[in-house]
Amino acid sequence: DSKKDVILFIDEVDKNSNNQLFLSFLGMLRNKYLLRKQGKDKTFSSVILAGVYDIRNLKLKFRNEDEKKYNSPWNIAVDFDIDMKFNEKEIESMLKEYSSEKNVIMNTRNIAQLLYRYTSGYPFLVTRICKIIDEKLNKENLEWTEEYIIKANKILLSERNTLFEDLIKNVENNEELKDYIFDLIMNGEEKSFNLDNPIINLGNVFGYFINKDGKVKISNRIFEQRLYNYYSSKLENKVDMSSYNFKENFITSTGLDFKKILLRFQQFIKEQYSSIDSKFIEREGRLLFLAFIKPIINGVGFDFKEVQISEEKRLDVVITYLKEKYLVELKIWRGEEYHKKGLKQLSDYLEINELDCGYLIIYNFNKTKEYKSETIMVDSKKIFAIWV
Repeated sequence: DSKKDVILFIDEVDKNSNNQLFLSFLGMLRNKYLLRKQGKDKTFSSVILAGVYDIRNLKLKFRNEDEKKYNSPWNIAVDFDIDMKFNEKEIESMLKEYSSEKNVIMNTRNIAQLLYRYTSGYPFLVTRICKIIDEKLNKENLEWTEEYIIKANKILLSERNTLFEDLIKNVENNEELKDYIFDLIMNGEEKSFNLDNPIINLGNVFGYFINKDGKVKISNRIFEQRLYNYYSSKLENKVDMSSYNFKENFITSTGLDFKKILLRFQQFIKEQYSSIDSKFIEREGRLLFLAFIKPIINGVGFDFKEVQISEEKRLDVVITYLKEKYLVELKIWRGEEYHKKGLKQLSDYLEINELDCGYLIIYNFNKTKEYKSETIMVDSKKIFAIWV
């Protein structure tokens, strides 16, 4: 007899889609809703059903021929259009409150921008990175820096949690989704966003895809990085590179001998090309380098990837090791004109990252290709390039 409105909230509805008793219960709720409209029932003010999938699709499993059921309740559903992601201002507001309470120095605007850059405002990822910095990296309440964000990302990406477990499980359980994401993030395929495509719709429902200027994009860089790591690990089971990428061969007193790493990778491709299917290399060649570099930087370094959609479909890899940063661009050979344009783009990217030297891996799938290397100067920037 409470005079207060009663709201019923049921979570994980989609996990009970095959439970006939539960579906009967939902039918009862709809009946009570219709009775309330007639003034004959007043149990609940609102009923909220939450799930990963669009719960209106559960009506496909709702009816049982052996038993009379109420009509589907989903025709009375209301769309929930609130954006649950944090924007940069909301992240900055939380950081200001935290820094004031904990007496921590930080440029809240810059840190908020960095957090948003990696997470796109995904609430769990934002708060988890901050929690890692607070509890594991900055126990002495020093000033928050970009270095903390990078280290926290590395820790987060090595964790097992339900979010990442569901991400990998959903990819593993859907071969089409797995291949679609691979082409998207590894080969720079440009795909139009259309929810009538079941794969795009599925990725969108899971929160892995977003619509950016009419094109399909991975929703945030953390997801993208976790997927890179997943594909890289799967590749290690197919190709043995252990005799080429022994870590101690490439370590210097200050960081990595990156030129040596690239030349060794070139040797690996040259010597193993005949034993590896050429179509496999064309599809997964860039992933081969990511798998090649992983054991070398493992434990000390951190690599972060970003696909640049262009005519060359290039993939930029930023690797940090100790206090050094290395920028590597991986691209497919599209001719001399695109090559010159790509060198200029890489030079500009080096300028943005305040680096004087960059590295370039060019995949050439012509039968007459030459395995070569050269140092190229572009706008005072030195670029070491190899062809594989």
